[in-house]
Amino acid sequence: MVGRRAGRAWVLAGSVAMLAAPVAAQIVAPSGRTLFADHLLLRTLVRFDAFEAVDDGRDLERWRAVTTGVWGVAPRWTLSGVVPTVQTRSSEPGGAARRRSGTADASIFARYDLYRRTVRSGFTRLSPEFGVKLPTGGAFGTGSTDVSLGLILSHVRDPDWWVADAQATLPGEGDGDLRAGDRWRFDLAYLRRVYPRDAMGTPMVLAVLELNAERAEHSRRGGAAVVESGGDVVFLSPGIQALLSRQWALELSVPVVVAENFHGSGPTPEASVILGARWLF
Repeated sequence: MVGRRAGRAWVLAGSVAMLAAPVAAQIVAPSGRTLFADHLLLRTLVRFDAFEAVDDGRDLERWRAVTTGVWGVAPRWTLSGVVPTVQTRSSEPGGAARRRSGTADASIFARYDLYRRTVRSGFTRLSPEFGVKLPTGGAFGTGSTDVSLGLILSHVRDPDWWVADAQATLPGEGDGDLRAGDRWRFDLAYLRRVYPRDAMGTPMVLAVLELNAERAEHSRRGGAAVVESGGDVVFLSPGIQALLSRQWALELSVPVVVAENFHGSGPTPEASVILGARWLF
């Protein structure tokens, strides 16, 4: 058994190793919403994406700021709330720029530790998760209520940390009689404690490497498939996480597209950067 002081360090380290974002130790993956018990955690994440020019020659940039609150409501139960805001910038013919900003739909998640085992050097947890995206958004809301189901496996034997997850999202009908296609996400993350080298403690630095894959089926409007929608994308996401204290953590990730097969001729990701911070109460 670890003491109370060391136990609090494991809580933050565990939350870092099991990352929010729809897009939390996973920085990119859905399991980034964090897994821990009996504490409150606030996470903020900013993601920048630049897209290749679309057919008409315009460039597109997108900023997403995601705020996540995580509450260890019971020893095996974790509740999360996710609120995103979005800003986009697209170039127009003649060099002018068009900007849009607003909120996207909020989501809530409930996670349960179906299996968990704690040892001196780490832990193993298998946790199913249920989530709902609500039609609360403004300029970037879809108007739909979406349901997601996920399964997260976390295996930590310090200094090695492994996190794997799978998530299925089933969208409802949204604005304009449009139903987005079902989405499937798979993630695998490996983390290695690189500082301190002798034993876990704070401050602590973890090197991160993620493989993130997502598939989206065709959207449908009025029952008919929207052929230029959906597709597949795979990211390789190197990153780093720093636990500055038992309450504070910072993170950086650079997702790189290694394979993609988008339907249609819309913009495809060209460059991405993720910055995040966490506060444990």
